This record gives sequence, structure tokens and C-alpha cells, in this order.
Amino acid sequence: MKNISRRDFLKGGAAVGVLAAMGGVSLAGAEESYTYADTIKWDAQYDVVVLGMGFAGMTAAITAADEGAGVLLAEKMSEALAGGNSKVAGQLFAYGHKDREATQAYYEALCGGREVEADMLGVIVDGVTNMWDKIKDKFFDGNDAEFMDWTGMPLIGEMSPEYPEFPGSDKIALCTTHQGVSDSFLYSSVKAKLTERADKIDVWFESPAMELIADPQTKTVLGVKISRGGQERNVRALRGVVVATGGFECDRRMVQEYLNITNYAAIGGQFNTGDGIKMCQRVGAQMWHMNAYEGGFGVNSCGYAVEPGQAAAQIATLTYNDMTTGAMVIVGTEGERFGNESEIPRHGHLYENGIWENPKYPNKIYMVFDQTQLDLMKAGNLLNTAFEGSILSAATVEELAEKTGCVAERLKETIDNFNAFAANGKDYTCGRKAEYMRAFDGKMYYAMPMNGLILNTQGGPKRNVNAEVLDTDGAPIPHLYSAGEMGGITACMYQGGTNIAECFIFGEIAGKNAAAAKDELPAYAAAPKVESAPATLGMETDLGAVKTYEAGENQYIGTGKGMMGDVTVRVTMDGGKIATVEVLEQNETVGIGDKAIAELPGKFAGCATAEEIDAVDSVSGATITSGALREAVKAALAQVK
Repeated sequence: MKNISRRDFLKGGAAVGVLAAMGGVSLAGAEESYTYADTIKWDAQYDVVVLGMGFAGMTAAITAADEGAGVLLAEKMSEALAGGNSKVAGQLFAYGHKDREATQAYYEALCGGREVEADMLGVIVDGVTNMWDKIKDKFFDGNDAEFMDWTGMPLIGEMSPEYPEFPGSDKIALCTTHQGVSDSFLYSSVKAKLTERADKIDVWFESPAMELIADPQTKTVLGVKISRGGQERNVRALRGVVVATGGFECDRRMVQEYLNITNYAAIGGQFNTGDGIKMCQRVGAQMWHMNAYEGGFGVNSCGYAVEPGQAAAQIATLTYNDMTTGAMVIVGTEGERFGNESEIPRHGHLYENGIWENPKYPNKIYMVFDQTQLDLMKAGNLLNTAFEGSILSAATVEELAEKTGCVAERLKETIDNFNAFAANGKDYTCGRKAEYMRAFDGKMYYAMPMNGLILNTQGGPKRNVNAEVLDTDGAPIPHLYSAGEMGGITACMYQGGTNIAECFIFGEIAGKNAAAAKDELPAYAAAPKVESAPATLGMETDLGAVKTYEAGENQYIGTGKGMMGDVTVRVTMDGGKIATVEVLEQNETVGIGDKAIAELPGKFAGCATAEEIDAVDSVSGATITSGALREAVKAALAQVK
């Protein structure tokens, strides 16, 4: 037998591949040609694979299923923790009151001079203009009886619209689908619609996507490598993959590289680590808006200092109070101010030269205030007592500088200047209004360490109006789509509710186009064909799995809806009254909801009626979890004969 060199083999293989693509030949000994996809052993196969179970991912999956596709939705977290920012967001959507001209003018102004393709902006404008009806028809069966427009309402109304000075703002509103915010209501409603299509959609929880699988010749995305149950599985997507895995705010390296920030804490979901961005980069995707992000509503968009990796602890300042006025300044590493402390941040943006820009948080941040201010904060219950122990105190500015590491001369100059500004009624450094300034009393000086706040990032793979991910030359990567915050439209200023609207807009576009029939792949001959016996729709899903719990004599199981999922309890009765309440399942937020889990169950002891249960006070700062516990205990009590 003649020996064949590697070079001759590759030359021959390439020639055969070309002929095979023309239909002229097949590999020697083979009865038919095959494609690159046939060289991979597939463990599962669907028409469409969607990555991420937020609003964008669920909308894409529902839409693809309605287009006749068999869909897998893969989510890296458990069912209780799934949902990312969609679950923990305010549940508010932007709406343009069906006035496209006004909505167009407003969203053009939000770009702040940044160039954004007109056709892409147009898709967002069209969607926001009609978002009320889109959500009503797609997720609420045409019923909008409980929908609310928050314009003119306290607190939330401050962002409805967020930029009232912009053209078209009189038609821009923040809306919800019922009378409530930050309660995961909209998320639960969309998830219910997903569950209704369980015959067309499989869901895998705790199944993070690892990498996209692409044809080396055509760059067509063929599927996804997914980690599930300790094994890597190759999942074929016959028509398309939709990546909707959120931003990168929880990947500290990416935040440092793209946003140039090191001292921060993430406000929203704690699992957005840029997974989809990295996967798309590896198949040649172009990036955009990587320096755009949304922050919080604290003083200078800062919150209490927490350990790296912990969820942010916000100082909510949508109004003027003793945390945002008086003898108080926010300083950076060396002791200089970097923003107007009394200005209400617009999703973390601070006013700068005519545009509301994202701040570049210093490596160290301190809130510096005097004795009078500390007393006012405490009297108004504005200071979170959990962080009082972090406050540094000193009799002099120089001593405070030594304790904080600030440069003494600069910190003293900052406070001296501020005192002069307060006396003269003009802040020449940051433009703070006279009514919000008061000179330091000189009795004592305090410094409380702080973090910058990041709610979500906007950057990621650039997409076109068809939700196709673009390569570095601007051409669509075949069969690859994206939706949601990962590669969002926001390039500069942000109107609250736009991310949720964008999730629905591009989730629908991505789902529809991913489900569309695709051309056949070209023949391939550089590697042998392998046999696969992939699992298909309906063979493996975690959606709708029911957990069961044991209940002994005089014991009853009840479930309520918490912020992060079900809260399930076992209630033991004695003599017609509640003896004990045991929490069996909960995934509420550490440091917030778990306070209610720890404190509230014991307070139900002795209750015998639903009215008595409702009379048990909520735990401060954990209203939703407290309500879920009451709901669960009442559900258990209702079973008592």
C-alpha cells in the first residue's frame, strides 16, 4: 500500500470536499456525502437552543415554539435562582404611548451624540412605542386591567420619564403589569407562559453553556457544549442558537478591563459573569457598547461597602434627605470630591458637561460627614445599622485623613472649600445647590467606606435588526442570535424600563428568526462521520418538576412565592393553633430576604386564623419574603379540617 504524506492527504481531502459539495463524489467507501455536523457525536438535538432564562431567553423560547420549533432552554442556575436581572429588576417596562415620533426623538437624545445605527434604534423605538400592547397580548391574553402607568407617582414617578428635559419625554412612561414593583411579578407571569408550552420546550436547569460549536468552513453555529450533571453534552441546534445570558457585571476582571472600575458591588442578579459574551467572542463576534453600564441610586451612585463578590447594599436616595444634604461630601482615594452628592443619579449617571455620564469610581470611596449629620441620619432611621461599625471617627480632619489613607492637605482643602461654598451659596467644584449644603460643625469628623454600584452592563456581541450576531466584518454569523442586555442598544444615557422592553423586542425577533428553516450545510470530508443517538424534545426536561415533602400527624405543607422562588413551610398544629413553622425550601437573597426566614416563623406560633397570620408584621427590608411566608403558612392552615 502506498504511503500518503500529510500534505498529500490534506490536498486530497480538500479536493474531495469541494467535489462532494458539488454533488459529484463522496468519500471512498461512503454511500453518501455528509456535513461537518455529522462528524460530531451529539447527545441531544433540537431545532432551537436558547441560553439563559431571563425575559429575553424565555421570550425567544416561547416565540420559537410558537413558530413550530422544538426548543431547549438551558439555564446555568437552579430553578430557584434562575432569571438573572429579569427576576430581581423593578418589573417596569418603558412605554411610548403609541407616539412613535415622540419616542424616536427621546431615544435619539438618550444616545448623547454616540452613533447608533438608525435601523437598530428604530427597532427599539417601534417596540417601546407599543410595548404596553405587546406585553398585554403576548403574556396576559389581552388583559391589561391591572397594568399601571407610574408617571406622577412618588419615587418611581421620578424616572417616568427619567429625562423630562428631552424632546418627546411627555410620552415616555414607566409601567408595570400590576400595582407593585420589584416583586418578580412580571417574571413569574412570563415563566407561566413558558410552562404552558412544556410540550414544545424542554428546560435544563443547572446546565451552563460552555462553548458554541461552529462549522470551521462556513462559521455556521451548529450547537452548544453544555455542562449538565457533571458531564459535557454536545447539543445540536438544527436551526439556530439564541444567546441571552446577560451582562458581565459579576466578572470583576471584565469590569476592570472594560469599565475601568475596581471598587464596586453588583446590585441585581449575582450570576452575570459574561459567559455568553466570551462564547460569542470565540466564534468571531464583534463587540459594542462595552463601556456602558447602569448604576444605582445611592449618593453619587454609591452604596455601603461590602466584601468583593457580595451583593450591593444600596443607600436608596430617590429623594432629598439627611443622607444627601447638609454637611456631607463623597471623596475618592486622595480626599477629593467627584460628583454632586445631592444630585439624584439617573440609573447611576451623574451630570457632566451637558450629558449624564457613568462615573469612574475611585479605588477608595468615603462618605465624610460631621456630628450633626450623623445625628440627623440616625434620627431619621436613614443609616443602615449593619454598617455603623465601619464608620471611622476623628477629632480633626488630619486624624481622619490618616485613618482613611486620604492625603491630609487635599481632604482639608476639600472640607474648607465646601464650608466656603455653603457660606457663599455657590459650589464651584460640583455644582451642588445652596439649599442642600451646610458647613461642617467641627465637633467630630466621620468617614464611612463605600462601593460604587453597578446594576447591569450593556455591552456584548453586536447584533442587527434580525437579532443576528455580527462578526468583526459586520456580517451575520450564521445561525447565531442574541437578545437582552448582552449587547444592548444603550450607548450613553438610559431610560428605566428599556432593558426589559429590549428583552421582549429582540427576544421575539431572535426566537422567530432562529426557528426559521435554514439552508443545508455544505458537504465535509476532512474528518470521518460519526454515529449519534441524540435525545430529542420531551425526553429530558426539568420544567414543571414537582417537589414533595413529608408531613406527619397534625402537620401541613404550604408554599408561597418569594423574591427568588418558592418558599415552602411545614406547619405543625396543636389544639387548633400553630405550634411551629419550619421552612423547608427557600432561596431568598442573603442579607435581605433571609432575615425574614430567620425571624418570622417563630412569630406565627399561636395563630389560628388567616387574619392573625396577616397581622404578623413584616421584617424590615424583606417585605416580599415576609409576604411569601405569610402566604405559605396560610396555605398550610387552609388544609386543617
